[in-house]
Amino acid sequence: MRELRKAKGLTLKQLAELTNLSVGYLSQLERQDADPSVRSLNVIGKALGVGINWFFPDPEEEADPQSDIVVRCTRRRALRFDSGVRDELLCPSLSGQLEMILTTFAPGASSGDTLYSHKGEEGGYVVEGTLKLTVEDRIMILKSGDSFRFASTRPHRYHNPGDTDTVLVWAVTPPHY
Repeated sequence: MRELRKAKGLTLKQLAELTNLSVGYLSQLERQDADPSVRSLNVIGKALGVGINWFFPDPEEEADPQSDIVVRCTRRRALRFDSGVRDELLCPSLSGQLEMILTTFAPGASSGDTLYSHKGEEGGYVVEGTLKLTVEDRIMILKSGDSFRFASTRPHRYHNPGDTDTVLVWAVTPPHY
């Protein structure tokens, strides 16, 4: 929970405000000094943009001595958004300096209508489909095999203008989730 909260750039106080849970209780959960209720996990997950299953490690994964380095394709943590975007975490955790994500944009899906920015740098590779990338006032159309990189502090947005899924592999530093 702490890794995800920090990657989202939230303080405990901000998460407490989003969830109506106390800072102390959230701190205890992060230190594993308290057992969360299902309701608490649901509201925390909603505030952090993940499903409740994010908080339950796969017992087989814990037994895998490679799980600190390797993410098996059948065990990726996934985030789904109402906008038609699905993100799959390709790195074992969010505790390092690099975040890798496999994103699928459904036809017409986007990161939103407004440009946004955050600290760091990001790059991507279009595996399939078409991506409309806007960085500040520049609009670029990328096709399968194209790649990009820019400072995340520059206002940007993404959109799938096509009628098939667009799939991208991202590298983001520091982790943004």
